[in-house]
Amino acid sequence: MKSFLTWPFFFKVTVDELLGVDAILGEEKAKHYLRDIRNLLNAGDIYKAIELARTAVKEYSMNHLLQYHLLQALCTACSEDTPGYEENIQKYKTEVMTIGERIIDNYLNEWDIKVLLLRQYAKWGMRDEAKRILNTLPGEVWNTREAWAGYVLEGEEWKKNQQTSIIRFATLLCHFINQYSSEASLDIAKKIYWVKAAMEIEDLIYPIYDEGARDLMAGGDSSRHLDNAFKCMYLAELYCEAGDTQSALEYVEKSTAEAKYHLEMMDKTTKDGANYYPWPTKRNLSWILWEDYLLKQQFDLIRNDARFIQCFNTLKSNSRELKQPR
Repeated sequence: MKSFLTWPFFFKVTVDELLGVDAILGEEKAKHYLRDIRNLLNAGDIYKAIELARTAVKEYSMNHLLQYHLLQALCTACSEDTPGYEENIQKYKTEVMTIGERIIDNYLNEWDIKVLLLRQYAKWGMRDEAKRILNTLPGEVWNTREAWAGYVLEGEEWKKNQQTSIIRFATLLCHFINQYSSEASLDIAKKIYWVKAAMEIEDLIYPIYDEGARDLMAGGDSSRHLDNAFKCMYLAELYCEAGDTQSALEYVEKSTAEAKYHLEMMDKTTKDGANYYPWPTKRNLSWILWEDYLLKQQFDLIRNDARFIQCFNTLKSNSRELKQPR
């Protein structure tokens, strides 16, 4: 033991460094930073998340997860869903580009980060920069290990691979469908058809998720009900435009139910930073739905209906600012 205690003096290191204590404590502190940043983003406290992420990245400059969360916080601030986003773009654009480019230069296979930066460039009309990143992504999906592993694997390993592949490819299909329905020049009936088709696919594959896959692939029950709430409200709006009052009321009711469930789950699942979902405002989902959606002119068609009034009042009464878990 005596000789061991002399090593730090000889090598000019501390005992903690020799034992790896500093590295362990540093790793734990980085995890705490990550949890706190996620919780701030979950609660819609974007600017505090940005400041904390900057502090964390300054302290752990080689931790690419912290860099990624700083990038995501900055991109959330620049999202059209965030109040004051136009001013934020002017404020954060250079920082987003600098951090994003640095990460993808140092971590060539960080596909999520590349896609995040690509999408941000595309939103800003920086097509050449977006295409440059696009050309570094895998060329196609078909001839990949995941697609053909089912011929090789067996038993539970085979089953897990097939489930994960179904989930991933269905998610990709729904992404294409939703993009097509929102950006193609479709009439109302076709938009409704495609939005409902994507929702049916998601409902179809949901039972094959195990609990771990739900958290990994879809952000858990909370984000599923969050997505459904927005999609149902969008369908209700489309049905109003189509003049179908009964269907519009049905989907307003579905959206309200999904929002209430999401609120309950969100309160339960953010304490440790899990169920991570960056939120663009401190207003909760119920608040956004009644203020940003149900006040739209399109809903005048059903505004005086008792079913609509009940949903409106339910959402309004459940509206509050999101809070950081203690």
